[in-house]
Amino acid sequence: MATTPKRDRPLFTCRFDEVAPLARLLWASYQRDRDDFVELLPDDYTEDFDTNYTTALKTLEKLVGSDVQQAKGMVFTAEIAALYKALPELLNRLEARVRRATGLTVLAKQFGISAAREARNQGDDEALANDLKTLLQNVVANQTVLKTKGQQPADTKKIQDLYDALVANSTSHGTNASTQRQLTQTNVGTITTLERLMQHLFDDGKSLYERSDKTRLKDYTYKQLLKQVRRAQPAPAPKAK
Repeated sequence: MATTPKRDRPLFTCRFDEVAPLARLLWASYQRDRDDFVELLPDDYTEDFDTNYTTALKTLEKLVGSDVQQAKGMVFTAEIAALYKALPELLNRLEARVRRATGLTVLAKQFGISAAREARNQGDDEALANDLKTLLQNVVANQTVLKTKGQQPADTKKIQDLYDALVANSTSHGTNASTQRQLTQTNVGTITTLERLMQHLFDDGKSLYERSDKTRLKDYTYKQLLKQVRRAQPAPAPKAK
């Protein structure tokens, strides 16, 4: 599935929308271990550090949208993933019906099934949307013939729903990406401030726990936290075997 573009910034290699979840996980660990950090560097881990971190995080969360908006996006992505999963069977059944149908307006090999299957297997949303558009046009043009072979309106509707979702998601994604680029340009100071504070926690957490507590060290390891963030996000659409 399409993903949020990476942004220009000096520190982390994650996407713009992953920084706030990362920061929240890191903050929770720091709150638990704050006494250790204060003992390590009492002049650095003061109330000012806490205030600066939470202020930058709250500002960034406002930039990436409300929790409700994010939840709606997660549901929408899950719906697309479910339609992706169902598509191979839908295409296989349609292919059999097209193969056995007579009087089609186009040749079976030009119906668009193979192209849609290939685009889906490659995870190419834009190509899949274009191919499904052609496929649906052919289904509508031949719906009477295909109905006699078992093609039901519900089957066609599922394909139409996937096409509609891909088009809507592409439009929304393009808008969000453009907005995020603007936010990055106009609020780079806030983002960079938060990332630098996070980097202190990563570095000092390693100093504290690398030798003494491997389990706790994971809570201050960038790659480990990023895995947690991405596991919490909707899974990409499965590929056909």
